[in-house]
Amino acid sequence: MLLVIGDKQLSSWSLRPWLLLRHLGLEFTELSLPLDTPRFHQEIGRWSPTGRVPVLVDGELRVWDSIAICEYASERAGGRDGRPTGRHAPSPAR
Repeated sequence: MLLVIGDKQLSSWSLRPWLLLRHLGLEFTELSLPLDTPRFHQEIGRWSPTGRVPVLVDGELRVWDSIAICEYASERAGGRDGRPTGRHAPSPAR
């Protein structure tokens, strides 16, 4: 899988799927394109049909939108969603 993102320090939308992929232990390659630069505008069309980041490329499949990427990653990880479990889990609502 290839995750095409902007700068993780400037784009929280890029950071979210990157964090989840790492947390779930899924193997992926990261391609960071500097936002609002000529390089970004030259290369983004190769990866993203929307011209925006993030986008996850898995073979012929392209998943864009952070939430959709996170849902796809969860499916790839066998349904794990990345929420804390055990003693780190949040208390149930009362």
